Amino acid sequence: MRRDDHHPTVLLIEEDPLVGLAVGETLAEAGYRVAGPLATQAQALAWMAGRAPDLAVIDLPLRDGDGSRLARALRARGVPFLVHADRSADACTELSLAPRLTKPAWHRDLVLVLDQLAREVRPE
Repeated sequence: MRRDDHHPTVLLIEEDPLVGLAVGETLAEAGYRVAGPLATQAQALAWMAGRAPDLAVIDLPLRDGDGSRLARALRARGVPFLVHADRSADACTELSLAPRLTKPAWHRDLVLVLDQLAREVRPE
């Protein structure tokens, strides 16, 4: 896992600025480095052009699509992610295979799922 000072970087894609700030704060308090929140998959893909996060949280739906382009890009780079969504149906396999928390989810649950994904990528 790519780590900076032993803190994994989480790419946070969240359309709602207030929710993004709250989730980002929770993740930072849990020891994650947070990239974002970014509001669209286009912004996330641009951020990923020169780097890759360790993990990602994807809000759905996004104003610029169903998240499938972003999910495919993350899978291609081997980046585990969770879906934090308003609804349960997904348009693509990459999204449907990811862990999912339906909004509103407890922030501690987001951290627990990310911790599990981090352990799966790099067992202790």
